[in-house]
Amino acid sequence: MKKLLWTWPVILVILIVAVPWGCYRLRSPRPLDVVVLDKTVPFRNRLEHRSLFWLLNQLKIVRDDGAAYDRDRDYLGAFPGPVPGDPPQRTVDLAPERVRGADLLYLADTYGVYEEDLVSGAEMKTALERSPRIYGGLQAGEVDAVEQALDAGVPVVAEFNTLGSPTADESRRRMEQILGVRWTRWIGRFFVELSDEEEVPRWMRDNYESEWGRPWRFSGPGYVLLQDDAHCEVLRVGKESERVGLTIDRVRPVDPLLARAADGVPYPYWFDVVEAGEGADVLAWFHGRLTPQGSARLAERGLPQQFPAVVRNRHPRAATHYFAGDFSDNPMADARVPFAGYLGFKRYLESLKLSPSESAFYWTFYVPMIDTLLSDLPPG
Repeated sequence: MKKLLWTWPVILVILIVAVPWGCYRLRSPRPLDVVVLDKTVPFRNRLEHRSLFWLLNQLKIVRDDGAAYDRDRDYLGAFPGPVPGDPPQRTVDLAPERVRGADLLYLADTYGVYEEDLVSGAEMKTALERSPRIYGGLQAGEVDAVEQALDAGVPVVAEFNTLGSPTADESRRRMEQILGVRWTRWIGRFFVELSDEEEVPRWMRDNYESEWGRPWRFSGPGYVLLQDDAHCEVLRVGKESERVGLTIDRVRPVDPLLARAADGVPYPYWFDVVEAGEGADVLAWFHGRLTPQGSARLAERGLPQQFPAVVRNRHPRAATHYFAGDFSDNPMADARVPFAGYLGFKRYLESLKLSPSESAFYWTFYVPMIDTLLSDLPPG
């Protein structure tokens, strides 16, 4: 009898491990041609598209030739040299011929690579301060490629910083029309510690001091909003901002794309303030959770407390989705986890977090959204 009592727990543990593992092993790979543009690759860690490629591999989405997607080679943009600190070994812009037959075009980041980014060398730490550009910005010919992709029926996803500097005004204007948004030129970010000179850029502090005529003496967590080099607002947690000052909430009725995404997810990183154009659909909002003092500060700037986070714009043959944040910038391990149900398990665990967290946002909002988007793509 004692032996039987010990046997059942062992069998149960084996089943808990073996069944998800077996189901994952039996899942068939799915070929999709996903074209990713990432110009912000100063180092080989490839942070701006790393988590997207991890998800492609976890979902067993493969290239047309059956090979797994490789984050080091299967993208367009900047390709760093073998030694950290070297300038890009080569750069590859987006071209019409590359996207016409694709299943999805994903503009992950177009900010680029700058001279000071490379100074840290082996530390692989992007510079906080501005410096001469080596490569970056969405070019006019690349906007042509986006338009031709849509004409060919290829859906397009774009993220923050597709519209921002250093993309030229004309290319930005065309992309705004394509994506169905208007950029207000305001951007923002959450900082865990506003006094941390290793995290808060000097130029950001300079902008504040220039506009307000007083030194930057902030401490503790908070949100910083900027418009060009002219305006800077600081919303301190506990003073102008609630403990979680910016969340993402789905529009009701919930669009199928976001059916498995969570509401009230704290957003912790770079974002931009956009307005939805006529005919475009807002699928999710950024919601500023501010004190009366913080609300008054935004009102003085003419800034809303609620602004689009995910916008869909329909075209005759395909649709675009604009993510008004640096959604795919999440550090991830390279190895997939070979268990069915792992994405849902992580989504549940991360939903328990109450503070702004890159990982909580990734697992509870970004992953279910992109999983659904990829699942809805027709076979290539």
